Amino acid sequence: MVNVERISLSFPKFLLKEIDEVVERKGYSSRSELIRDATRKHVLESNQLNKEGNVSGIIIVVYTPTKKAMEEMSKAYFEHNNIVKSINQSYITTSCGKNKKVEIFIVEGDSKDVSEFYDKIDKIDGKIYDKVVIF
Repeated sequence: MVNVERISLSFPKFLLKEIDEVVERKGYSSRSELIRDATRKHVLESNQLNKEGNVSGIIIVVYTPTKKAMEEMSKAYFEHNNIVKSINQSYITTSCGKNKKVEIFIVEGDSKDVSEFYDKIDKIDGKIYDKVVIF
């Protein structure tokens, strides 16, 4: 590849195992290719939130439902309830047997407000996954 800069990354062993499984299942040529693809998607999502004007989208977050995390989620929601059009909440048990809470927000409003809401969700204590889709 042209203009490639090498960096060093550290991952827990369980995550490397999962990365290797995705590389195999999805047909990536290497871990690096998968990580580049995931990074591009993350950068694209982030750039979509920086557009001027109104946006619509879906925000998904999965986290450990501790008192602190649930208070942080409630605070984020109440500070931005003007852009939240719908909420779906469920509890799940992950493949490793841990109980998690899933919240799905349908959002619509000024991109700066949506971005600020997503940034708060991104920092929730015990968060294990988040995803934003803007359209």
